[in-house]
Amino acid sequence: MTGASEMQQWAYGNGWSALPGGRPAGPPGTRGMRLLVAGLTGQVGQGLLEACRDLGADGPEVVALVRRRPRAAHVFGPTVTQQVVGDVCRPGWGLSGPDLDALGRIDAVVDLAGTTDWTASHAALDRVNVLGASHGLDLTQLLGDRLGTAVPYLYAGSVFVAGLTQGSVAEDLLSPDTDRTPYELSKWTAERALMTRARRSGHPVLVARVGGVVGNSRTGRTTRRSSLYQLVSRRDEDKALRILPAQRGARVDTLPRDVIGETLLRVLGHGRRTSFADWRHGVIAQAAAGERAPTLAAVLAQLESVDEGSRYHVPRLVPASRGTLETVTRLGTRYVRWSRQAGNRLHGLRYTSVNRVFERHRLASLTGGWLPAVPLETVLRITFELAERPPAAPVAELPLGRFQ
Repeated sequence: MTGASEMQQWAYGNGWSALPGGRPAGPPGTRGMRLLVAGLTGQVGQGLLEACRDLGADGPEVVALVRRRPRAAHVFGPTVTQQVVGDVCRPGWGLSGPDLDALGRIDAVVDLAGTTDWTASHAALDRVNVLGASHGLDLTQLLGDRLGTAVPYLYAGSVFVAGLTQGSVAEDLLSPDTDRTPYELSKWTAERALMTRARRSGHPVLVARVGGVVGNSRTGRTTRRSSLYQLVSRRDEDKALRILPAQRGARVDTLPRDVIGETLLRVLGHGRRTSFADWRHGVIAQAAAGERAPTLAAVLAQLESVDEGSRYHVPRLVPASRGTLETVTRLGTRYVRWSRQAGNRLHGLRYTSVNRVFERHRLASLTGGWLPAVPLETVLRITFELAERPPAAPVAELPLGRFQ
């Protein structure tokens, strides 16, 4: 390990974080914070809880917004000290005056709730992804009025609001585009509405665009399969994907859920130290692998080399233009009725087959210079349930007398 990039890639595989210069990163600064969080049962929500547990006493205290009824204590673990029943689809997340009184001090509101089924209807996606986001900001402003201080709002968006944009994707609002799917459009509409309101009011708002999500970096535990998994077929499947259309240089931007959880905690902790000055009037950051994301070709080649049991059929890459990807992934689902599995597979092409890099300059500034990074082998192990390779045994040094 000699350079900063090698150090970054190695860091998470060995259980610690690093700054771009290779220095170990300290705690995120969330000790003593009290967060109101919606969406803790989802993939990113579970990752946030895992990151909090990893921090121990340095982690924040979490108040969970739950639907219908409180969960048993073991569902969330000791990080969640309070539960409040509500619904992100209702104004103010469905919380009454007495509910708000019972919350006590809240240092930030975090909205991780979202519908991620790419085949869901426009109405279902907008109800949670758009209205839920707007209602969350309403609630945050109401809490601020009651507490006498501005309460920052963190909304988990998606890097895939970029649609089929190629090249470098900036951490700024993106222009309207006709090639977005209903899911992409719902997340794009939500972040645009939040940024518009924040710029008018000056309220501290952060839209954290999250990239692809896989399970926990250590245990592999997951709540759903990633788009990458859906595009590689098991050999025992009846209909295996033999070819995979993709642009040359296409990247797979994926992070384990606990790494994303730590990323969110670090932007919250750094924001707290700076009184959330950088969040005021709205800000967008991309919680993704960015320039460290591997190419799809490298991912498939590495999978083929580590899949010792040959359980997966690795498809052959076929060069495809943006127009081809748009036809296959968007128009194909508009005019043909697919099963949920087939529809999500087609949508998954959009998230692994485009040649682009999600910028992370603002993310670095909002974390004090820290950036998430994981080795490719770790992502493959989690995604495809591959056995972790034991460390290589040291080889005894051979005598060099005969060469002297």
